[in-house]
Amino acid sequence: MAMKSFLPLVYLTTFLFLFGESLQPAPRIEIYERVICHTFYAQPSNSTASEHVDCKSAPVQQELAFLIGIERLSVILPSLLAIPFGALADRVGHNVILSVALFGVFLEESWPFIVCWFPDIFPIRFIWLHFLFSLVGGGVTVIVTLLHVIVATIVPADERTAIFFRLRAAGVSASILGYAMAGLLMRKNAWVPWIIGNSSLLLAGIVAALMPKTTGEEAACADDGEDVRGADVGWVRAALLLMKRVYVMAVGNKRVLVLLVSCLLCQLGGDSVSLMMIIYVSKRFGWSFADANLLNSLEMAFEFAFLVALLPPITNVLTNRGFSSLARNKYSAQGSIVALAVGCMCLAFAPVAGVAIIGLIVVASGAGQDSLLRSLATDMVDASEVSIVYSAITVMRNTGGSLSGPIYAELYAAGLRAGGNWLGLPFLFAGALFVIVAGLLVVMKDTECKNVGRDGENEALLQT
Repeated sequence: MAMKSFLPLVYLTTFLFLFGESLQPAPRIEIYERVICHTFYAQPSNSTASEHVDCKSAPVQQELAFLIGIERLSVILPSLLAIPFGALADRVGHNVILSVALFGVFLEESWPFIVCWFPDIFPIRFIWLHFLFSLVGGGVTVIVTLLHVIVATIVPADERTAIFFRLRAAGVSASILGYAMAGLLMRKNAWVPWIIGNSSLLLAGIVAALMPKTTGEEAACADDGEDVRGADVGWVRAALLLMKRVYVMAVGNKRVLVLLVSCLLCQLGGDSVSLMMIIYVSKRFGWSFADANLLNSLEMAFEFAFLVALLPPITNVLTNRGFSSLARNKYSAQGSIVALAVGCMCLAFAPVAGVAIIGLIVVASGAGQDSLLRSLATDMVDASEVSIVYSAITVMRNTGGSLSGPIYAELYAAGLRAGGNWLGLPFLFAGALFVIVAGLLVVMKDTECKNVGRDGENEALLQT
């Protein structure tokens, strides 16, 4: 197949998907708050918003945080289906399942829209049923995984890292544009960016369906040598055997186990920004959701700059000084995680908005931690086990992402009750998690797997 004609479709799918996803969070939060506020003060659902201070009252904000927290928790079931859907994609075609998963996410995002559009018919907590639609294709996790797999299938090994970076760049640029556009459109009407975001997801599914078909070309063998992807083995059994291999590898390699725990804690800590930042800034500094959402665009812009301008020179310096692949990935990961810890602490105790913005920029400088931890995993295992450890990382990150919702909702509610600087309790907790991860990486041994035949191949191209 012609790679030059294939890759633009992959880039466009990535861009449309992340553009649609980044357009929606802020308008959804504003509309959720509006519906909760109307309900709490027993106002007609079609009235304009109450006095701003009323909607920022503790009861309304606690319900808003709780609503968003459980909304995040509800996706844990489809996240666990990532491996089975991945095995199915190897059989029927990666682009087929990718297109189905994108359509499922479109349905998933449309359900809360319907609930909020008819607040007199549906209680606001009905949005929690959105996860049922992500069972169509497996949701965001399957989309991210299959974008990795498709690139790995069509791109020669010596070009993959460059292509992954370009795909990551397409995703970051889409997020920058999406967050900025949402902030501007919300000043007129919060529904408009939500509608445009859903339309972008639908377009992404159509583009994915136009991709040439790719399937799993190499047989994956279980520990006893069985072919788990052959024509005589069902995709369900293949998925179960793959999950068994993930478990055996995790319990048999202490360094990998430490790395998996680190991925779980990093995901849990990182979600403090994506979940709480808009609500926190709006409450603490009296900003509108539209203005607070522009900070997301700012954070993504600095993240892109750090990925382009900071990490490559650091890697080159460590390489020139004779550090092994594992050592330079480990030290770079430690630096990224320390930056995340410092940035979260700045957000937690920011006396003015300027300090919070500085904290957000420092958080952006740690954006490479996901790719660096995946590179560490590549250095720790045999080349034949890289896909297995990546699957394990996916499971741990999904678990952390699902648990973060109720944890941060409760921490934010506790901060509201305590008042003062305790409002930043979610970020204080996240900073503590990053300190723990930094400590785990310090004590982890630097012994490199001798049988690994690649250096950082298949790095993560997207962070969702």
